[in-house]
Amino acid sequence: MTNNEILLDFINDFKPAKVNPLFRELSRGTLRPYEEHLPQYTSAPFSDGYWHGAMQLTDENELIVCSFMIHKELSERSGKKEQYNLAKKILKDFQRYTGGFFIFYDTKGDFRFSLIYDIPGPDGKRYGNNFRRYTYFVSKEQTNKTFRTRLSEADFSYFENIRDAFSVEKVTKAFYSELQNWYFWAMNIVEFPDDEDKDKNSRNAKNLIRLITRIIFIWFMKEKRLIPSSLFDKQFIDNLLHYNDKTGSTYYKAILQNLFFATLNTKMRKDESHSRIFVEDAQKNGYTSDAYLQQGYYRYSRFIKDKEKFLKEFENIPFLNGGLFECLDKKIDGKEVRIDCFSDNPKNETRLKVPDEIFFSQEEVDADLSAFLENNNRRKVRGLIPILKSYNFTTDENTPIDEEVALDPELLGKVFENLLASYNPETAVTARKATGSYYTPREIVEYMVTESLVMHLAGTLGNDSATIGKLRKLFSYSDDNNPFDAEETESIISSIEKIRILDPACGSGAFPMGILHKLVLALHKLDPQNTKWKKRLIEGVPPELQAEVEQSLQNKSLDYIRKLGLIEHCIFGVDIQEIAIQISKLRFFISLLIEQEIDDSKENRDIRALPNLETKFVAANTLIELGESQYLKSQEVINLEEELFNVRERIFYTNSRSEKYKLQCRLTDIRNQLNTELAKVGLPNDKAEEITQWDPFDQNTHAKWFDPEWMFGIKIGFDIVIGNPPYIQLQKAFDDKRKYADLYKNQNFKTFDRTGDIYCLFYEKGINLLCDGGHLAFITSNKWMRAGYGEKLRQFFNSYNPKILIDLGPGVFENATVDTNILIIQKVKNAHKLHAVTINEKKKDNIDFSTLLEQNGVILQNLSGDAWFIGSDAEQRLKEKIERIGKPLKEWDVNIYRGILTGLNEAFIINDARRKEILDNCKDEAERRRTEAIIKPILRGRDIKRYYYEWAGLWVIFIPWHFPLHEDTSIQGASEIAEKELGRQYSSVYNHLLQYKEALSKRNKEETGIRYEWYALQRCAATYYPEFEKEKVAFKAVGKNLAFALIPSGVMITAPASFMTSFNNKYILGFLYSKFVLYFILKNADKTGAGDVMLNVQSFEKIPIPPITPSNQPIVSQIESLVDKILAAKKDNPQADTSTWEREIDRLVYELYDLTEEEIRIIENKN
Repeated sequence: MTNNEILLDFINDFKPAKVNPLFRELSRGTLRPYEEHLPQYTSAPFSDGYWHGAMQLTDENELIVCSFMIHKELSERSGKKEQYNLAKKILKDFQRYTGGFFIFYDTKGDFRFSLIYDIPGPDGKRYGNNFRRYTYFVSKEQTNKTFRTRLSEADFSYFENIRDAFSVEKVTKAFYSELQNWYFWAMNIVEFPDDEDKDKNSRNAKNLIRLITRIIFIWFMKEKRLIPSSLFDKQFIDNLLHYNDKTGSTYYKAILQNLFFATLNTKMRKDESHSRIFVEDAQKNGYTSDAYLQQGYYRYSRFIKDKEKFLKEFENIPFLNGGLFECLDKKIDGKEVRIDCFSDNPKNETRLKVPDEIFFSQEEVDADLSAFLENNNRRKVRGLIPILKSYNFTTDENTPIDEEVALDPELLGKVFENLLASYNPETAVTARKATGSYYTPREIVEYMVTESLVMHLAGTLGNDSATIGKLRKLFSYSDDNNPFDAEETESIISSIEKIRILDPACGSGAFPMGILHKLVLALHKLDPQNTKWKKRLIEGVPPELQAEVEQSLQNKSLDYIRKLGLIEHCIFGVDIQEIAIQISKLRFFISLLIEQEIDDSKENRDIRALPNLETKFVAANTLIELGESQYLKSQEVINLEEELFNVRERIFYTNSRSEKYKLQCRLTDIRNQLNTELAKVGLPNDKAEEITQWDPFDQNTHAKWFDPEWMFGIKIGFDIVIGNPPYIQLQKAFDDKRKYADLYKNQNFKTFDRTGDIYCLFYEKGINLLCDGGHLAFITSNKWMRAGYGEKLRQFFNSYNPKILIDLGPGVFENATVDTNILIIQKVKNAHKLHAVTINEKKKDNIDFSTLLEQNGVILQNLSGDAWFIGSDAEQRLKEKIERIGKPLKEWDVNIYRGILTGLNEAFIINDARRKEILDNCKDEAERRRTEAIIKPILRGRDIKRYYYEWAGLWVIFIPWHFPLHEDTSIQGASEIAEKELGRQYSSVYNHLLQYKEALSKRNKEETGIRYEWYALQRCAATYYPEFEKEKVAFKAVGKNLAFALIPSGVMITAPASFMTSFNNKYILGFLYSKFVLYFILKNADKTGAGDVMLNVQSFEKIPIPPITPSNQPIVSQIESLVDKILAAKKDNPQADTSTWEREIDRLVYELYDLTEEEIRIIENKN
């Protein structure tokens, strides 16, 4: 039998006697069998404990194998803590083992198959206090495909390989890969009404992502047995439906739309007699006012064979509310606006196409996805339901120390984040290559959430080390005890109730969910029976709702009540993408849903309807504020605002669709009254409109502004602002007319720099949104630490109190091209004690950031607007010496420029054969001479080597703006006269470029054909092209190894490579290749996500080189002489060994800087 067959038998007919044979096969015979009974560990609920044996791995790790029977039915969630604690106790008792396999099984033969191990501390020793568990829950009712595949293929000889077989990350990536391909396939097939969004791609993307969120949610409901699995069974559906929809979309319309908009959004029939009936029956009974737009009644009876059977299948599905399943069709000024297109009207039948094949196709389709994927653009795809059925889902929420190897609610955030990225034009190209690039890794979220909460609560209890230590225990998954006394406990619970936390760019909700999990964990320890928290929750509800809320919370789990209170009072999110907000809400809905238990004897099966989160997570532009509207308030405005928030709070708790509708109408009335009152106090009409017309319940749009008071009722600021804001260069186009810089230039940002990045503005905005003493915790690109555009931001930070800075380097976001950092800063006066550390480990999982900061961190005290540099005291002193002796190149008598940018290399950069063809096609000898003069040899960055260059035989047709009339300063903009003159004087070149006119005209649309002619170079070094006629030092912009070369006059350089001209080329060239400059650049230049150095003009001009003086002239002359020798050797033989001369240059450079032996060791990394 193959391993797969053995595992299949193990699943279908589990017996403890089969454990040893299974592991003997998986371990290829390395299992040492023991089969010893473990009576000392078999107290209730465990029995029949066996130590089956141990595995000696090739890497010297040893793993124990044990099994236990559980005397109650197993599920993904049942008994997990007891099982984990038992396994940890065994591993502590059997200290020689790295970890073990633990199998807990029930009388049905379902089992939990866990790998549990103790992670060693920084010293390499195991202390029995840092365990991790990875588990497969295996049931005959599930697919178990991942369990069988991964274990049958795993290499059990090395621990890392075994751990890899239990990787949750791999499951998520595999699922996302399939889902992404399905999404791109469906994008080419589906059609949605264009009433509100005329852009087909945008419309399809939003609607498909919304569809996926809804289906994923109901799939989790299916796992909870709240929705019958028959609704996803093709054979059952075939017996229920007539497939006669004209667009082939019968399943989506008759089953899914009726499920979304007329079942989950309406009360159960047993609880409300006229609920869940067909629209034609509702009309007959006079229940409808506008049948075509009134949701809540079943449609498409013409597609249903047996209406009674249909109703029977839907009758036990509970009412959920929550806004997720509200149909978005609406009327505006009496006109229908179809978005979901939930309609029985025959005229709308062909307006909505979501074909059955994209749900049920079992056979893999060879799909052409070239519209969405760049390379290898054909993919095998299958229907969404077969995809979902082939993965195990768990309704339990994983933690950093305990993970189910299945798709859990939190890890789905990673899937959605990538779908959002592929929908967002800024990230779409990268997202198509990605498998997890945009979702902040759980370990990072965990650390940032914990640190920000510890810092905030320490302000309540005291900032002494003992209190901080106890707070860390409170938020640790590894410690179950409450470390605080009764008085401190009461104080912390009070602080948690009052805490207000915002993610200003929440995406799919990673940080808000991280906050929720940590606060639930803390409340579990502080208030195990939930008496204090539940009392506070009910007391915080408006008096008229208290009895209703208290009754609705009866029999609800402790964690449900904890979560509900935290969501209501403490956690807020904003994102500019409406669909992101829907996904964030979805994740909170799932988190609440999984905490509820079914009781069929009670109303709605005792499932409490979901809260309405529209005023907890809002779609808005965080970076644009209303201005001074908050100061323009009369008493009437204040009263109306108070009533507004009271109504919103009622909406949060309401369990009735009709009641929610009434309250929304009341909100509309209040907004209209506000509009009138704001006009009375002198608020401009446009501002009043912006405020009063904002409708948080409109899921298909976002506010162009953000105001925490109007949207959340937060007046004094947030205690914590946390997140991963977007990284978008401000020079990128926001729309057809504006760049991002244009959008934000008048928003009074102190940190604004047109060459900068949007995340800098989020830092400033985030701090401004804090209350005094509040904390901001962001993970962003680390370019602000060194880049020129970050100078204003660095100065801004110095006005507050930076507390923690972790330079993470590359590798946090897979495939992303940025190095990142974590910064935690407090809105108080600067204490000049920034605790900082650089993480050099490539893999960021399982890093204890707190311990690393404590052991390797440094305190930075003298920070300014200059580049921020993380280094020891000795490194800081070396930095100061370098700055004192060296002079940045930008202050030398040198010229530093970027190479030319063609905008279309295939048009301008040609080989020898094409050059000859162009010259041969000239009309006469005079034109040939003119043409020869503008076709110049060119080097690319890759052609620049160490001290030499390799010309690839390429030439550039050098055509400045307005050529050949480029010296006529009176020409402004694209000139037809210049073009005619080009055709007359350079006919052969002109004819060559005409072949590319269409592509050339599409370059940089804001300028091509406007500022310059379609045939001109995009960036032609207009102000400095004579510098190319000089000898120069050229350098490439990006690479793992630095490369500088001396280039003769007349040779051009193409961007992104750059060059420098000076009177001291050889001295500077020698200096550039010294170990000193390598050290300086690696410390100060930006890097790509792959770790390559990015040496642009701004970085290059900061390199400090000692100026030439009479006293150091002899050393300078020696360096120049050595450079002459190296250049001569490289000219004769590019591979010549010049290391001896280069070491001598290093010595001379050290002498110029008067470096000590300790300082030289720092530079040469020999500490």
